[in-house]
Amino acid sequence: MTTEEFKLFRALIYDICGIDFQPDKNFLLANRLRKRMEQCGISSYKDYYQYLTINSAGRDELATLVDSITINETSFFRNQPQFDILSSMVIPELLTKKKNDVNKQLRIWSAGCSSGQEPYSIAMTLLENIPFVDRWDIKILASDISLRMLEIASEGFYSLMQIKGIPQDYLDRYFTKNKDGYTIKDRVKKLVTFDYHNLKHNSGLREFDIIFCRNVMIYFDQEGCKQLVERFANSLILGGYIFIGHAETLKGINDRFKMVYVNNGIVYRREK
Repeated sequence: MTTEEFKLFRALIYDICGIDFQPDKNFLLANRLRKRMEQCGISSYKDYYQYLTINSAGRDELATLVDSITINETSFFRNQPQFDILSSMVIPELLTKKKNDVNKQLRIWSAGCSSGQEPYSIAMTLLENIPFVDRWDIKILASDISLRMLEIASEGFYSLMQIKGIPQDYLDRYFTKNKDGYTIKDRVKKLVTFDYHNLKHNSGLREFDIIFCRNVMIYFDQEGCKQLVERFANSLILGGYIFIGHAETLKGINDRFKMVYVNNGIVYRREK
């Protein structure tokens, strides 16, 4: 792929979903493009670009391309210190704040949920740490740009390799054993709603208590990160929390949050 071809696809992908491929990712992008080009029976990058941008059938292919270039690496209870903060500090604080509410609601957003391990881990953490949990109205929105990942997440089936590291008592309580793996029980599934969302655009959603958006900002440029975090701030209640990836930071991105550090885990609280 030539430099000019790379620039064309880089701009197209950035415009669609905000993912910013840096020049050193030329080989990675070219490899993903070639796989899609083979599926479409197209041999040149120029023809493929025209197919995506001119041909009406290219709209569906463009969505498939975006799906193919996202890296869907995830696991249950990934970055355990953050889940420790969720259970030891964030949940108790929210329960105390809402204890006198007539409608006891908890609203959580797992943004960039991939194949579902994150929102299901959140749901299990809530079930473990909220007394009389059935008295609460709990909704976890799990969104992703990949329709393929959302289908897998909705099914809730995970191989023996994917459930590695989950405590046995959790497997007994929240999973059903199958021949080749485990399926999430309905008790957990009913707390989670999966839906498509492109994080480049404003969801319009408000009043979340907690947002998880981990290892997503690394794909955005500085301006894209600023816009994304500002939208998240508007979606959170005052005093609400956002969890981001361990290699990500809000420093220099947004001043509406305060970093909270507890036992090797970091979370950010919306202060204004």
